[in-house]
Order: sequence, then structure tokens, then C-alpha cells
Amino acid sequence: MDAVSHYLNHILTPRLRGYGVTEQFLLYTVSTIHTQMTSLLRHWNDREFRNTVLLLGMEEGSFYEPPAKIEVRCFVVVTIRNSPIEMLQSNSYAEAGLSQGLGKKEVKEITSEAIRYFSKQDFAELCGQAKFRTERDLYLELAEKHPVAWASLQCLAGMRGKTADYPPVQVKAPYHLDGIDDCVEETAEPGKLVVGVYDGYSPEIEPPLVEYLKALSADSIGVLIVDSFKSVTRNVTKLMGILEFLLTRNLPFVSTNYYLENGHVERRMKLLRAGHSPDEIKRNIANTANLAYRHKLILNRYALKNE
Repeated sequence: MDAVSHYLNHILTPRLRGYGVTEQFLLYTVSTIHTQMTSLLRHWNDREFRNTVLLLGMEEGSFYEPPAKIEVRCFVVVTIRNSPIEMLQSNSYAEAGLSQGLGKKEVKEITSEAIRYFSKQDFAELCGQAKFRTERDLYLELAEKHPVAWASLQCLAGMRGKTADYPPVQVKAPYHLDGIDDCVEETAEPGKLVVGVYDGYSPEIEPPLVEYLKALSADSIGVLIVDSFKSVTRNVTKLMGILEFLLTRNLPFVSTNYYLENGHVERRMKLLRAGHSPDEIKRNIANTANLAYRHKLILNRYALKNE
């Protein structure tokens, strides 16, 4: 049995069963994580591709415990934590068969256990095993379907300083998201900070975000500001769709740590830990120390607007 299957069958499965999840949820979660793991491992020896995917977990992986190589910690974030496991800690816990949601302690048990296990594995060997898998190559599919978002993330993952430029990706038409029509009258105010709590893994875009994206698209000059990638969603397919929607309309995506637009990216050199409360999120957004020009300008402007 390969290392991935051993982890899923003999470590993660017993732990999830111990929490009381249904077999249906268990199969769904294990299948999702297996797909994400094998897809990323298939490209592990391609440093540029690997680092682009791992970037999506860097904001959290930088603070994960126990101490381990940053690649391992980010691997755990993007393949395990960013999965239906999120439902166990959200308001959707009942859909997984639980009578109450998991606490931070239980979720940390899952991630710490995974870090300890995969820290002992040879990722070059795992890459070789994954190349013979027949499962879908999720991350390659996402890269091909969302070329503008992928190029931006790829540049961000490979840069050494605070800012970088790259040739903007040309597209024939802006990316379409179901439920968001460019012609719909705007009902939200671009620039207004909206704090909401939703299931962080659902593939559906939450109603307030739908209205906000409609307003941004209609206004054509706004920006989506979030605390971190995970505060948008832990569903990577949904995240890539939202990024592609914004960047193909020349609308920036801005988090407390990153600034993305088609052709230009900026980053915070020392990442901030993702906020877990409205006050923490507002404090992160207000922290513009040592940021590059566009990143600082946007965060300062919108922090002032939402005081």
C-alpha cells in the first residue's frame, strides 16, 4: 500500500469515524483528499507548478504545527485542510452526521497528525507513484481552465521581492460565473467591508459575495478585499473561479498578504496570521506596514472607508 492510501485508510479514516461522521461523508472527504493529494504529488518535481499550488496554503501553513518543512505544512493545508473537513467546524456539521461542530483542538489533531506522517515520507517517491494514477488531475485542470488566475499565482509564488510584473494574459472574454450577470443592477456597495460566516467549503458562492461581485463587475473600478485565501473559500475550484472572474475584468484581488491583478502582483514579506474574528480581520487589513505601493494604497483606502 502506498503512503497516501495508508494515511487515508489507517490514519484519517479512523480519526473521522471517531468523531462520528457518516460513512457517506467519510467517503466523500477521503475521495476529495485523495484526488487533491495525487494531483499535487503528480507535479511535485515541477517546482514552479508545485509552488503555485502550495502558495494557496502558505498563509496558514506558515503557522502550522508541529515544526516541519514549509512544503509539508502547505501540502497539508491545500490537500487535507482545504477539503470537506471544513464542514466539521462550520455551521454545516450536521450534514456530516455530527451533533455539534468540531473545535480547534480536534481540527489541529488532524493537521498535526498529517504533518508528522508526511514529514517522514519521500516526496520524490510519492511523485513517482502518483504519476501512474488514473484519477483526474485536478490542479492541472484548474490551471488550464483559469489561465489568468494561474499566471498571477504562479508569478506570486516565484517572486523574491515585494513586487513583480509579468506579461498580462490575454483572453477573448471575461470569465463567467454562474449566478453573476454583468448586466444585473448592482445591489452592493464596492468598497464596503462585509463580514459574514458561511460554510467555507460549499461550491456555491454565498449571496452577499454574489451581490458584491455583481457590483464590482458593473462598476468596473472596485476591488475584492479579503483577509486571506481561506476567508473566501477552502474550495479550490470555487476560489480559482472567483479569481478568474476578477482578473479577467481587470479587477484586483487583495488580501492582507497578497495583491493580484493581471500582469502585476505584490506580497507582504512577513505573512500575517489569518484572522479568526471580525476584529482580527479588521486589524490585519489596517496593518499596511512595509507593503508595496498598490497593496498599501488599496488597504489604506478601504480601511479608512470602513472605520
